Amino acid sequence: MSFSIPLLQFVAFLDLLAVGLIVPLIPNHVRQMGGNHIYIGLLGSIYAGFQLGSGPVMGSLSDLKGRKQILILTLLVCGAAYLVLGLTNSIAIILLMRAVLGFFKQTQLLTKALVPDYEKDDKKQSVIYGKMAAISGVGITLGPVIGGHIVEDYPIHGFTIIGLIVCICFIVNAGLVYQLPKVNVSVRRNSNSKNSSQNILQSLLSCSKQSFVLLSKVEWSKYWIVFTFQALNSFAMGVYYSNYGLYLKTQYGLTPKHIGYVVSLQGVIGAISSFMMGYINSFYTSDKDYSIRNYHVFVLLCTSLLGICLSVNVFMYTVLLIPLAIANAVGRLVTLEMILKRSHGDHRGTLIGASNSVRSLSGVVAPLSAGFIGEFFGVGYVLYASFAAVFIGFMLSYQFKSKRIKLD
Repeated sequence: MSFSIPLLQFVAFLDLLAVGLIVPLIPNHVRQMGGNHIYIGLLGSIYAGFQLGSGPVMGSLSDLKGRKQILILTLLVCGAAYLVLGLTNSIAIILLMRAVLGFFKQTQLLTKALVPDYEKDDKKQSVIYGKMAAISGVGITLGPVIGGHIVEDYPIHGFTIIGLIVCICFIVNAGLVYQLPKVNVSVRRNSNSKNSSQNILQSLLSCSKQSFVLLSKVEWSKYWIVFTFQALNSFAMGVYYSNYGLYLKTQYGLTPKHIGYVVSLQGVIGAISSFMMGYINSFYTSDKDYSIRNYHVFVLLCTSLLGICLSVNVFMYTVLLIPLAIANAVGRLVTLEMILKRSHGDHRGTLIGASNSVRSLSGVVAPLSAGFIGEFFGVGYVLYASFAAVFIGFMLSYQFKSKRIKLD
């Protein structure tokens, strides 16, 4: 099974490379089709809304029917949806496909949920997640560049070509996942389903009922504090990135080209930080429950965001982006590890799904909050809302860390 982990890492890379190819181009494509800003706003809202509800459902379905099988299904459905997206000339169908993708595009969480099936060592899992995030970051960085070149070289049929390429990428990924070796994992099945001729609709309804039953059996009281940390971090970063370009333009007069350089810097720093997660964890050998790491993440977030709010020039701003990018990248992995540390194997997919839903909820709420603050108070005050969220996280993480140390 030595090739299984590299194969999963490549699947994660190709998945985000494909997404990076087409997603940044969708808003402009809709505008060229005659869509207004309301339709463009709906593209993000519909996707985030369906992601919010589908995370726990798809995760628990993977616990019920097998993570490998459900991952293959989602990859094939997403591939078909992106193909339709590239071929259609109807805005209504594009919105419908965004809804389908919002529900089924849980490929990253399912890929992560498969890792412990092929690597049992907790410490090695942390390193794998870090490398997977770094490799995926390369994919999402390269995708928009390649997609932009294709559309520029083929202005008439470029979007259709990209839709076809993305579909092929997802089909290739489904084939790669199919090649993964079988593992002995406990899969919950419906004990009353004796009729082998049960149709697909009845099977889906049966699985959905089992999914909600499984959700009700999870001891959510054990995880609420971790989900709170994740929500505060995601909300803060969502607010920050919602007005990122506008803030740089109004406060420092940066051109789009220079804004791109700043964005690339954060992406590179985040990817390096994720890749170095194993090295970072080596400094926390006594931090078994990740509470100290979580506290340090919020300390770094608070310090960097406060400095950014008070920065007097673009150089100071750019320097402070380095600790912010490190804390954001490491914080995502730390909260994931905190969830997995408290979970049992049977509920792993469900919990990772719930974790993604927390991020999706932030993806819905944060842009609206940022827009409200920017409209009534000014763009400069948006960052203070981001700082307020991480400051609350800092206070809670300090309290949580202190309690865990006393218990130990």
